[in-house]
Amino acid sequence: MKISFQTSLIGFILVTIFLLGVVVSAQKGGPSTERTCTEAYPNNTGKCDTKQCEAECTKKRPKGVGMCLPIGKGDFQCRCYYKCRR
Repeated sequence: MKISFQTSLIGFILVTIFLLGVVVSAQKGGPSTERTCTEAYPNNTGKCDTKQCEAECTKKRPKGVGMCLPIGKGDFQCRCYYKCRR
């Protein structure tokens, strides 16, 4: 009887500690996973200046990387890639 009580008490304490850890983690926002987000900057001419694209991207997103990517028919679009949370 005494061994069964000790085992139950230890199990209860371990479960309680585990649940408290889950609650604290949830209150902090949980584990954050970063992913790469994309933002496109439109232009009417279909041309993309790489230096201007990079400057606009870093102005709006300080750690972003701006690139000119083809969108078809010889036209290019400025896209900004940056890290964001899920």
